[in-house]
Amino acid sequence: MKNSHSLSSRYLKFIALLVLLLHPISFLSIQASETSGILRAEKVNPTTVDVLFTNNQRITIDFYGENIFRIFQDNSGGIIRDPEAKPEARILVDQPRRKVSGLALNDRDGRIILTTGKVRIEFDKQTSLMKVFNLETNVCVIEQTAPVAFSPKEVTVTLKEQPDEYFYGGGVQNGRFSHKGKVIAIENQNSWTDGGVASPCPFYWSTKGYGMMWYTFKKGQYDFGATEKNVVKLSHNSSYLDLFYMVNDGAVALLNDFYQLTGNPVLLPKFGFYEGHLNAYNRDYWKEDEKGILFEDGKRYKESQKDNGGIKESLNGEKNNYQFSARAVIDRYKNHDMPLGWLLPNDGYGAGYGQTETLDGNIANLKSLGDYARKNGVEIGLWTQSDLHPKEGVSALLQRDIVKEVRDAGVRVLKTDVAWVGAGYSFGLNGVADVGHIMPYYGNDARPFIISLDGWAGTQRYAGIWSGDQTGGVWEYIRFHIPTYIGSGLSGQPNICSDMDGIFGGKNETVNIRDFQWKTFTPMQLNMDGWGANEKYPHALGEPATSINRMYLKLKSELIPYTYSFAKEAVDGMPLIRAMFLDYPNAYTYGPATQYQFMYGTDFLVAPVYQNTQADEKGNDIRDGIYLPEGTWIDYFTGEKYEGNRILNNFDTPIWKLPVFVKNGSIIPMTHPHNNVSEIDPSIRIYELYPNRHTA
Repeated sequence: MKNSHSLSSRYLKFIALLVLLLHPISFLSIQASETSGILRAEKVNPTTVDVLFTNNQRITIDFYGENIFRIFQDNSGGIIRDPEAKPEARILVDQPRRKVSGLALNDRDGRIILTTGKVRIEFDKQTSLMKVFNLETNVCVIEQTAPVAFSPKEVTVTLKEQPDEYFYGGGVQNGRFSHKGKVIAIENQNSWTDGGVASPCPFYWSTKGYGMMWYTFKKGQYDFGATEKNVVKLSHNSSYLDLFYMVNDGAVALLNDFYQLTGNPVLLPKFGFYEGHLNAYNRDYWKEDEKGILFEDGKRYKESQKDNGGIKESLNGEKNNYQFSARAVIDRYKNHDMPLGWLLPNDGYGAGYGQTETLDGNIANLKSLGDYARKNGVEIGLWTQSDLHPKEGVSALLQRDIVKEVRDAGVRVLKTDVAWVGAGYSFGLNGVADVGHIMPYYGNDARPFIISLDGWAGTQRYAGIWSGDQTGGVWEYIRFHIPTYIGSGLSGQPNICSDMDGIFGGKNETVNIRDFQWKTFTPMQLNMDGWGANEKYPHALGEPATSINRMYLKLKSELIPYTYSFAKEAVDGMPLIRAMFLDYPNAYTYGPATQYQFMYGTDFLVAPVYQNTQADEKGNDIRDGIYLPEGTWIDYFTGEKYEGNRILNNFDTPIWKLPVFVKNGSIIPMTHPHNNVSEIDPSIRIYELYPNRHTA
């Protein structure tokens, strides 16, 4: 029996060795994940401690403030450093550190203990597991349940999840804002429908009182108890660990910790809160066609990106083609009495912005459009597909010079696309940073207005973000955007937008109207025209859409004082579009139950119509499932009062009406209806009052 057991044992060892030889990656993963005890800890400098393991590996804890610390571990021996990126880009701001009054290091009772004025970090010397305590609340907010797992291409952190803990962040996670029980990808998928990710951000925060930002440009995945209940697993495609933890109480505090590291969100210039119109007005041909779009001359034309023998468009109508020019767009909005704040005539996709044989000649053409636009209260920008700076071998039509565009032509808006930002990550951040510095310097201290296709941590300090190309005319387009906008704000990206009624599709009058309605209570609106079969003007579908859309665009202009005030607050406070739990935290609002409504600032509760419930042929419908928090809420359009702490069903929503409620006691600063910033009369002050005892 003894010999038999020995033979069996040797046989099993042989098989095990064979498996390891055949699967070296698995072998490396197992070896790297083995638990090592802690030998000792030593202070490197007044804010940094190295913890040394028994296997000669080490982990560095570097404090960027009393409550923010960085954890770095590279088992290949690499020292703490910025993440590698091509091209080089900076996630952190120039001065991300705050004063650390005193970092104490102790070794007692089998633990390594690091203490600042606000946090205590404990490492168990035997297991190497970490716990982090908020000293102001004396609560353990972060607890590792397994050692950090290293493999050649992935690092995984495992944390304990509390049953009543909720998670937010991750960037633009389409259709989602509350992530408990879910997995989110920290990856630019260029997937612009429900469940996809467009502008990821390697940052999330927990209602338990902490936030985490992985300091990387690599792809990642965050599992909030989806695979294993009460376990959070965070991983990135990296060979080493480098992340920041922030310990604080509440959304605003944790968002500001994130901003301390990566920069505060940019405040949009006032014109950016008005409707924008985008197209390529220097490329296409228009030919008469009875199935085409009706123009001012009473004829119908169809558009083609290829020369079909029709009339070629231009920026300024200099070739007897005025109705097909960018200038005519400004006239069109004016003639239909529609607000318009900015216009992008494009410069990529074969369009350019002039038809001369020199870059300077084309810049002059762009300036001519800019002069006309500004005379009518409209700013101009460019939709940038290509490189921003002059490049050898590029034709004059497609040549670029961002400095001259800003300085000479007066460009004040940039929207990124394809070649400028590539797949996002460092390339995208590097691109928006470039313009973020150029525009104020060469644009007479103009505030940058950049809309980025692909964001990352740090994008917010230069740009807002855009949710991608989608198809309008369907309810799904509205439905998934509502939680997307909410989640973007919770990720530190409060400036978000999408195309009005999509870039493609359309011609569904009800969906078109409902989209204009709810986006009145969002930061930016833009018509992406000329890329699908249907035009995208707010008046394109005729009555009643024209009048209703005008009504809501005018309302948006009236609310500029209110909107701008809360947009300013979002720079270092609550996002403009607020999840219900931010002001009304309870078990019902923390999760997805309220994902189809939001607070706009402190006073408006907006519950968009996002589906057909029992609509008639004119689009008149009802809205179910509106959560009214405690207090009294007033129907903004009828003045009817509703007591809160209830779910409101069967709320009447005729086609003209968006469900909007004002909190009783509110004071809403407004101005008169107008079409652009230049029409605001600064001598007029308008306030809507909703008195409730001692309104302040």
